[in-house]
Amino acid sequence: MKHRSATLCAALVLSAVAALSGCSSEGDPVSFAPKETAKPSESNKASDVLMPTRPREWTTQRELPDGTRVVRTDLTGPKSGFTGRVWAWVPKQYGKPEYKDSAFPVLMALPGAVGYPTNYFFSKEFRLQERIGEAADKGESLPFIVVMPVLNANKDTYYDGSDIPGQPKMGTWISDDVPDLVRENFRTYADPKGWGFFGSSSGGYVGMKMVLQYPERFSVAIAGGPDAAPDSPLWNGHPKEKQENSPAWLAEQLIKKSGAAGGPTSSPSSSAKAGSKSSPKSSPSPSPSTGPTTERKVSISFLMGTKEPKQEVAALDKLRQEITKGPIETRVTSFEGGHDGYKYTDTLFNGDLKWMSDRMRGPVAAK
Repeated sequence: MKHRSATLCAALVLSAVAALSGCSSEGDPVSFAPKETAKPSESNKASDVLMPTRPREWTTQRELPDGTRVVRTDLTGPKSGFTGRVWAWVPKQYGKPEYKDSAFPVLMALPGAVGYPTNYFFSKEFRLQERIGEAADKGESLPFIVVMPVLNANKDTYYDGSDIPGQPKMGTWISDDVPDLVRENFRTYADPKGWGFFGSSSGGYVGMKMVLQYPERFSVAIAGGPDAAPDSPLWNGHPKEKQENSPAWLAEQLIKKSGAAGGPTSSPSSSAKAGSKSSPKSSPSPSPSTGPTTERKVSISFLMGTKEPKQEVAALDKLRQEITKGPIETRVTSFEGGHDGYKYTDTLFNGDLKWMSDRMRGPVAAK
């Protein structure tokens, strides 16, 4: 589906680039360094709240009506060696005194198509940050820190969020370098339940792959129209490495490690029109699996349009049936439409963000 959405995502990139202008505070420096040396409260001393270690100065990308800002910085990944741009946003709750010693959950939002040199989820067209803030105010979402890195190394192709032999290490960029940057600058959880992904198309694939590949780091992914298997042309000549970055293979390894056997652990599927205010209709959940499972549960929600290519839908349905067992929970939310980043974003706010929030850890106010 990545190549099918090239025209759409080119338009999204252009709209994101257009959003770089017209903001009165654009370019202002921003630092999230604590005003005083961070000292976790007594209740947090034995917890997994990680305080910032090396806060840097960020540049304002755009300012929101509630006074929060989308910011950006350029990062040369110490582990990947790749240099790219990362955008971030912290909710208004982050700066409140009662949360000064608390960690916040991180949502990494990944774009579709080539995902270079920008990430369209920072733009005002999507209103991702505004809508998360509004949902948090209503109790329909956790107040996430939203992190939006570039996804690929150039505008010519995509890397499946993987370290393809002989290519820039875009897997390490997403799995290590960007999360390390977040930990250096913001209060986060060590617990994987403090880290999740939302992605469109190829970004959805990468988010799904990351939670299966690193369940000790990330726990939840919402994948809009992802491919079922790696398909970057850069894998040619590297079948072993390609297989080891396949969601089916990664899920098989995770299930084996858990000692799980038996049937699926699946949330109810749902269907809803993108942007609809009505609750999605749920079908009965399959019976849970039997046998031992790991303490870490990986949760994946697939967002699929009714007009997605049938072959792609069938492949994803087959993958879901194969991986939904033991420590892996899945569900599908359908909406009217096709392969569309705007539709995936709309659908996110029709129940899936609440579903994700219910599986993750939120900030804890001081008593």
